[in-house]
Amino acid sequence: MTVSDVQHDSSTYTVYDENSQEVKRLYASNYGNGDLCGFGTDFLVLEDGDRYVIVNAESGDEIAQLYRSNVGRFKHANGRLVVFKDGSKLVVYEVGSSGVSEISSRWM
Repeated sequence: MTVSDVQHDSSTYTVYDENSQEVKRLYASNYGNGDLCGFGTDFLVLEDGDRYVIVNAESGDEIAQLYRSNVGRFKHANGRLVVFKDGSKLVVYEVGSSGVSEISSRWM
């Protein structure tokens, strides 16, 4: 399954696959404030105060929590990657079913 779109309706995020079929409804309250930052191939990035919660789009399971003080500000997600801007450094993380790992970084 590949996420093609995510729609927000009051307290629910509805996830659609590559065939525009609804695959999951996620309740934002399950992830704190649950403000959607972006999504990758099969995950969502939600912001809750000073942390980012990365959620499996198909199961709704939490993959990881990343704190802004450690990773910086969310920039974007694409494919299996999520990118954060930490000061003047760009940091790229790979999202897998078992967690998140830093794979590269560069100074801007």
